[in-house]
Amino acid sequence: MEEHSIVESVLDNLPVAVFAKDSTSSFRFVLWNKKQEEVTTIRATKALGRNDYDLFAQESADYFRSVDEAVIKRGKLMKVPEEIIETENGREVHLRTVKIPVHDKETGRLLVVGISEDITEQVKSREQLEQLNRHLLATNKELQETQMQLIQAEKLESIGRLAAGVAHEVKNPLALLLLGVDYLSHGVDPDDANVDTILQQMRGAVDRADRIVRGLVDFSSQRALSREATELSRVLDEVLLLTKHELTRSNTQVTVKIEDDLPMVFLDMSKFEQVLINLIINAVHAMADASARQLTIRARAESLEDVAKNEGARTREVFRRGDRVVILEIIDTGCGIAPSDTGRLFDPFFTTKATGLGTGLGLSVARRIVELHGGQLTLRNRARQRGAIARLTLPTKPGTGKVRTKPNSAEELKMPKEIDTSGA
Repeated sequence: MEEHSIVESVLDNLPVAVFAKDSTSSFRFVLWNKKQEEVTTIRATKALGRNDYDLFAQESADYFRSVDEAVIKRGKLMKVPEEIIETENGREVHLRTVKIPVHDKETGRLLVVGISEDITEQVKSREQLEQLNRHLLATNKELQETQMQLIQAEKLESIGRLAAGVAHEVKNPLALLLLGVDYLSHGVDPDDANVDTILQQMRGAVDRADRIVRGLVDFSSQRALSREATELSRVLDEVLLLTKHELTRSNTQVTVKIEDDLPMVFLDMSKFEQVLINLIINAVHAMADASARQLTIRARAESLEDVAKNEGARTREVFRRGDRVVILEIIDTGCGIAPSDTGRLFDPFFTTKATGLGTGLGLSVARRIVELHGGQLTLRNRARQRGAIARLTLPTKPGTGKVRTKPNSAEELKMPKEIDTSGA
């Protein structure tokens, strides 16, 4: 009796629910500890001598019976999938249970002993986390959609700024076409040597107008970010074409320096054009009062020798030491960045321009677009000269080879080619 009392005391103080059923008598309960009472809200006096059908709903009892019979048939410990029981007060309890067949040598009975852990709070926490995760995913999706709408809104503003220039650029080839049509309208003389020349000029005018219009249409298109391997020089050509009128009107001298064999970069051409147009127009505005308006655009490839611990933390693809990147810099001879503005340049709606000349979204949106490309955009003043430098660090296409940070000899140092596009 004393040993039985000790065993009963131990069972009643266990932090898990323990029960036993007699398989030889319709799986009636012969053991029901205190934790089992707490979990099920059923007292042992009511449970002992009865089976699942006496205590639980039909569906639950059927499930419990099928598991018990499987344990007896297998003759070994069995882990039961998560169980849910409904207590007498209507509360759902989630259990993690193991069951094992046990032979009672004294009585010859074959028992099914179950040990259940109440995981209701864990399940609730899991469900709350899942709900929170769904909410975060929905919020993140909404944020991404808002960001794309913001990018598109800024793009439309850029189109408005470029519209006059594009119209002017299209007007020239149209005027040439009109002259050609006027010349040919008087009749075509087979012996007239000017006809072939005029037709070639008209064809060239059509191609030029088509390229300008297509460039503006591509730039204005609204679509999800789609990166592909792109030659940076191709992007620059399109951007300089779209900004040519602005550069010419402001009497800005443009110099482009592109390193030989520059690796391709992964870009969404339309959205990246938006970045460059914004930076170029900003540079032109910054040089409004400059005596010499010189815009230099240069690009080179290099391997990052040292990367600050948190560098790239705001980007999707963190830069690491040894990463091969393309550095694109836009350098102007403007007024530079005021010390008081240094920390606010990328803040939304912050602008140093006069009212009506900008929303203050340009740089904020430009940096976000660069980050979506896995890159980085920084702005700083030139060290010893008047003006500022916009620097873009862009990841390159994988598998294009490794760039040496130090050439072995003077012959191995590839100097960048210089293309003078003065007057754009």
